[in-house]
Amino acid sequence: MSGERGQALVIAAILIGIGALAIVGLRVVQDRVLEEARAQDAGEAAVEAAAAAIADRYVAHLDSLRARAFDVPHPTADVVGLLADAATREAARAAAAEAAARNGAAFDGPIDVRCVGRTIEIELRHAGRVHRAAIQADECSRH
Repeated sequence: MSGERGQALVIAAILIGIGALAIVGLRVVQDRVLEEARAQDAGEAAVEAAAAAIADRYVAHLDSLRARAFDVPHPTADVVGLLADAATREAARAAAAEAAARNGAAFDGPIDVRCVGRTIEIELRHAGRVHRAAIQADECSRH
């Protein structure tokens, strides 16, 4: 195969090769984007689950105070103590791990929980990203 026909075949083969490389490259990029999206979703689910677990503990704490409203001395909320409690932190960590697992990921890192102004802020790291959630808690400002 020589002449114009041979050159056309060589050019066609080169173009097909370039097209195949482009498709493979696009597939790699697509896979990476999807994996990053899955990791983002898993991290968001984990922090929201941790926040829900902490909110449950917070509400239970307030309910216990209301049940003792007529005690002397009058009971006061200790949100900082509640957030520092090992059981509260373990409940948040377990909820985050379960949510991450349901999203095809693993989470076993620490969860940072603190009062900031009138909110409880929850923060965790998953797949190299920081995920945050917040719960309004007026009692945080009273510590």
